[in-house]
Amino acid sequence: MIGIISFPPPSMQHRFAIMANGRVAAIINATFLTSISSLGLYTYISTILDNLKDTLTLAHYWWAWGIGGVIGSFSVGYFIDRTARPKMLMAGIIAIMALAMICIPFALSFPMRSFLPFVLWGAMGWASQARNNMNGFVTSLSMTLLL
Repeated sequence: MIGIISFPPPSMQHRFAIMANGRVAAIINATFLTSISSLGLYTYISTILDNLKDTLTLAHYWWAWGIGGVIGSFSVGYFIDRTARPKMLMAGIIAIMALAMICIPFALSFPMRSFLPFVLWGAMGWASQARNNMNGFVTSLSMTLLL
């Protein structure tokens, strides 16, 4: 019969000691800052859109953002597998997301094009998180911290 091997959980000191690794700290900081920028705008975009454009509903923009998120989540793996430069990939993702966020106020005056920045923002926001899982590093990190 096959059994499950159980290991004792690491101490809190060991869990925090892993943060001393510069690579771990860099990935955690990049993930944190990217998440804050994307979700920070997500939090306040309703107020921003109300001030920029008289809209009855924001549901259309949220649908565009969500569709972009699905596209970004499913397509980023293709680019992760084919690039040998993960830092450049992350820089490109952040640059496109920043450009999309900057373009939101300008795109609102064009009815059909107003959704494009939301699609790009959603795609890059969700793609940025998958990129940090490259080579299973964050997965192994999270398993280390959770055990």
